[in-house]
Amino acid sequence: MVVGSVLNSCVTEVSSPSTTTPVGYDNTLVECLNVDASDATLEVLTWNIEHFPKHNETAGFVNATISESDYDLWGVQEIEGISSLKQVPQVNPDYSVLIDNDIAKGVNNNYHLAYVYNNQRLEVLERQILSAGDFESYYFPRRPLLAKFLNKINEQTFYVINIHLKCCNYKPSDKERREEASKRLQKYIDSNLSNERVIVLGDFNEEIYPASSSSFNNFIEDSGNYAFSTTDQAESENSLDKSYPNWGPIGSHIDHILMTNEWFNQFQKSYTLSLDQCSKYFDAKVSDHRPVMTVFRN
Repeated sequence: MVVGSVLNSCVTEVSSPSTTTPVGYDNTLVECLNVDASDATLEVLTWNIEHFPKHNETAGFVNATISESDYDLWGVQEIEGISSLKQVPQVNPDYSVLIDNDIAKGVNNNYHLAYVYNNQRLEVLERQILSAGDFESYYFPRRPLLAKFLNKINEQTFYVINIHLKCCNYKPSDKERREEASKRLQKYIDSNLSNERVIVLGDFNEEIYPASSSSFNNFIEDSGNYAFSTTDQAESENSLDKSYPNWGPIGSHIDHILMTNEWFNQFQKSYTLSLDQCSKYFDAKVSDHRPVMTVFRN
């Protein structure tokens, strides 16, 4: 199903002709990127970079890690310093940055959503902030960022929706808001993107296991059309598989990648990148979340 009529078709990629390394560049975490990139695969990641940049060294760590990863697409959340993230192309001009604020000024306040993508392998065809209709702010406190990409390697197109849902369980309404957001998101995809390759990634702020108690059970039960590529990590009892390591005895897995059935034959494997194993300062200087990656065959 084509949705071009509601999306912006003209996109200017954010990149820099400069190759000047920003002050503070630090590739300490690169050693923990233990999955190799390849033209034979599409690497898609989600990462909540807590209050980015929360420390004066944060941007140096993050920009080096992304720019040296050679991974295709990073969906990131909780971006407060837009200009700091836009330094990535200065380090590696093969990367471009798309931030929600590039589409609608002032959207999402200080918790911006963004994509950092390899412009040699991916091209943005369309982009949109999902804010109208069912995407009211009560259920989506951060308005989702949708982008349509062209994979230049295999000429496939696909959509990605970057989300950061309501956190916590302080009140019963917190979970109710995530449950309703999940239903509205599924309704949108079913109605507008039913024949497209779609990925939903981000900080869901809740586990998907056990499925019966998850706010996202509507997707889990519709297994013919949807699957969480991160199910193995969610069910794992290995603390290194968890995206949010500071919760409970083994951590919590609240950052997910959801795929539609058009991806099923290309899905290869998902990983949690335990970057904190490369630096004892990761939590203090970088983030309280680990990146989560799904690899698809091209």
